Amino acid sequence: MPRLLQIHMWPIWFFSLFGQSKSFKANPVIGSRFLNRLGLHMIRVVAARAAAHFRWLFLRGKMPKDLRDSYARDGFCLIPAFLSPVEIAAIKTELRHPKGEARQMIQGNTATQRILLDHDFLAGRPHLAAVANDKKFWNLLSYAGAKAAAPLLYIQRIRNGCLVGHADPQKTMHADTFHPTMKAWLFLEDVAPKDGPFTYVRGSHRLTHARFKWEYARSCAAGKLRDGYSEKGSFRAGPDDLAEMGLPTPEGITAKAGSLVIANTNGFHGRGQAEDGEGRLEIWAYSRHNPFIPLPGFGFSFMGPVKHFFLKAYLRHMDKQAKKRGVKASWHLIRANEMLD
Repeated sequence: MPRLLQIHMWPIWFFSLFGQSKSFKANPVIGSRFLNRLGLHMIRVVAARAAAHFRWLFLRGKMPKDLRDSYARDGFCLIPAFLSPVEIAAIKTELRHPKGEARQMIQGNTATQRILLDHDFLAGRPHLAAVANDKKFWNLLSYAGAKAAAPLLYIQRIRNGCLVGHADPQKTMHADTFHPTMKAWLFLEDVAPKDGPFTYVRGSHRLTHARFKWEYARSCAAGKLRDGYSEKGSFRAGPDDLAEMGLPTPEGITAKAGSLVIANTNGFHGRGQAEDGEGRLEIWAYSRHNPFIPLPGFGFSFMGPVKHFFLKAYLRHMDKQAKKRGVKASWHLIRANEMLD
């Protein structure tokens, strides 16, 4: 049925403008070339940034000033030796015989594998639980995510070149969405250039005049883009695009085990190019929420288990839907020891 005739969907498409929906392809209101020429996308961009800056004012006590300055200037901050070698060794010992639900996503020739750090997985792993519940850790992530609510935490393994396939699309510089969001990597192993380090375009999170012009032009054409991601709201930026915005060359962030990197993934970032068979093991954090709410909330502890419950229910639903179609879900189940061997 032509979308213009799908009357029952128009209220949903309209009210999605006031949340984190970003797909120019799935939502014809967000993807309207006419409306975006009038500035719809850029209104959302500016309003979301204004709300994030307002929330940061409330949360500024959660991150030291030097780190806040780095985060505001560069779009990321690096904290060396956040974990000691003794703590890392203890955590890796607890992961030797994993039980629980692990999931994997294949993108090109790269596998991303994750285990959710929920109550069940942390039970009997006191050193990992101590990190997952560390107030200092939570405060840093809360400030960076501009939200008092706890982010999701995972054990994550990146396996580069482990499959025959196309190039990994996450190795193209991209912005995750139209508003400030947070991801963090607490490395459990040293990360060298051969491992495909997290890569960031320093300063690309700032809404400069050049970024504004580029984003506006991209929004007007996004509904017809076909790179697989830009039309879904995660704009890709090649070398020419970065040069057009006056941005520097992407920078791979190599680090010692125990280092913590926190990034605003509205800036351009990606995985670094890696040697086949190499990868990273890390505690990975993710925070994304309604970008237009001006207050940071209260960060009630009971919300973590609630989010875990609904996330796992959603993944089980996606498993069932994929099984009906005779395919694997995007995030399909694997054995936990397969991930951590």
